[in-house]
Amino acid sequence: MESKKTYSCLIIDDEALARQLIQNHLLKFPNIQIIQSLGSAVEAAAFFKNNTVDLLFLDIQMPKLSGIDFLKSLTNPPKVIFTTAYSEFALEGYELNVIDYLLKPITFERFEKAVNKVVEILNLENNFVEKSTTKIEETSIVIKSSHQLIKIEIADIIYIEGLHKYIKIITKDKTYTTLFSLTAIENELPNSQFYRCHRSFIINLTKLKLIDGHQAILENMRVPISKTNKAELVTKMGKQIG
Repeated sequence: MESKKTYSCLIIDDEALARQLIQNHLLKFPNIQIIQSLGSAVEAAAFFKNNTVDLLFLDIQMPKLSGIDFLKSLTNPPKVIFTTAYSEFALEGYELNVIDYLLKPITFERFEKAVNKVVEILNLENNFVEKSTTKIEETSIVIKSSHQLIKIEIADIIYIEGLHKYIKIITKDKTYTTLFSLTAIENELPNSQFYRCHRSFIINLTKLKLIDGHQAILENMRVPISKTNKAELVTKMGKQIG
């Protein structure tokens, strides 16, 4: 994905090989500039006293100060991509509003998707992509994005993800991005069909196949469910799950 601006990046991981892998992958992204690569969150805390970056690759399991605790300590964090060998931290990553969650060993294909997602967000926030307006009709949504008017049938929406100042509307065939608030679109969608199962996600209940722990399965896609919303979602699903 091309960008009109170069974005700064910091890597934090206590494993030298993991830091090197991320650096090697980032060589393929000329619009991402690595400012520094650090071996601990303690070092990163000192860095952020006088510096800022656009993107942070952050390992979770580190000695003395974990990546999660470090992120919680930042008052104005950059865009964050978690890197970890432990999948059980995925839900907490969503709660902290991180951009993506990469499970080690990290493949380039998965890495590329995460970086492109960050660049897309940064481009939107820096007005490199035309700001969009969204119009909700009875059976469709019309969004204005990238100089186009796009009509999306409500029935085709699988889920909607909110992140910072924009939303991503996911259908089976395509993902659409527009500058719009998740709360605003939640208020317009029929609540009999759509449910906000997490502060960052709205799901189409007609696409809900099953609930697996704290994840909703929709059309082979997994969406996190917050602990406080699970019981209500089970009720809405129409059956009791033990």
